Amino acid sequence: MNEEKANYTIEGLFCVLLLIIMTILMFTEVVARYVFGSSFIWVEELTRYLFIWLTFISAAYVTATQAHIKVDAAISLFPKKAQPTIKRIGLLIWLVFSIMITYVGFDYSLTMLDVGGNSPALGLAKGIIYLGIPIGYLLMTIRLVTRLFKEITNPATQDMEV
Repeated sequence: MNEEKANYTIEGLFCVLLLIIMTILMFTEVVARYVFGSSFIWVEELTRYLFIWLTFISAAYVTATQAHIKVDAAISLFPKKAQPTIKRIGLLIWLVFSIMITYVGFDYSLTMLDVGGNSPALGLAKGIIYLGIPIGYLLMTIRLVTRLFKEITNPATQDMEV
């Protein structure tokens, strides 16, 4: 169990790092604008792109820690014996969706890298900006595969929160 927690903190630490960087950037921007009367053109744009990455990496983190928002009302409509199976089906559907978004996201990001197009202030390739989406979903896919595998191989010891 300790090994699992160590693996889960990778996404969490990355999210904390992104949040710290965003906070410092925005604080610097506010001070520069209101105290010194000038601002950095690129700060708002970079913060927006970091927020995109933060959103999708944190989605993988909450998948790993099973801290995502869920609705249990629909599951409770089924008999107790059927609930674990229904939850596994839900995990499988979530996994298929995650795989699809990963594939489409990487395809779109690579297309954007080929086509070109840069962000206005930073000159950063938009394909790199959009890579946060498929990377987040790839991490989510890995966590879902791990969770589904553990649930199938040892269902009695697993908490089947979906």
